[in-house]
Amino acid sequence: MRLAYKMEYLHSTDERTDIVLVKYSLEYKEEYKRIYNECYHEMRAALDIKPYDFIQDDTFFDEGMDDVYLLLSDHEIIGSVALKNDEIDDLIVNKKYQGKGYGKNLLLWALENIHAERVVLHVASWNEKAINLYKKTGFEITETIEF
Repeated sequence: MRLAYKMEYLHSTDERTDIVLVKYSLEYKEEYKRIYNECYHEMRAALDIKPYDFIQDDTFFDEGMDDVYLLLSDHEIIGSVALKNDEIDDLIVNKKYQGKGYGKNLLLWALENIHAERVVLHVASWNEKAINLYKKTGFEITETIEF
């Protein structure tokens, strides 16, 4: 059985971040595609969700990219996050930079910039590392979804 959780931000944190993100732009399309697929490939393969590489072609970029923000270092993507109304979505960190606190900083940045009364996100139950980060930052599981 494949499960995902809806999590809501119920316990605000005093933690802040000083990272600066920029809006996604087309010059980063190929790098974003590579990093996005790398970040989700292992989970999608483990859960047998095909295609394992989600971004198959450029139609992925046709809409919704106005909500995507990038954390860069010398024009290289460290990570990104999407702010879609009241939802934090597609928080990813380049494999090269994982384990260095960037995921937490991206999450804190998203919380500081989402400007919504209620903040939610969705995460596969498979992704225990992300679930633990979200819980430590003030999120709670409010719904279990079978997919």
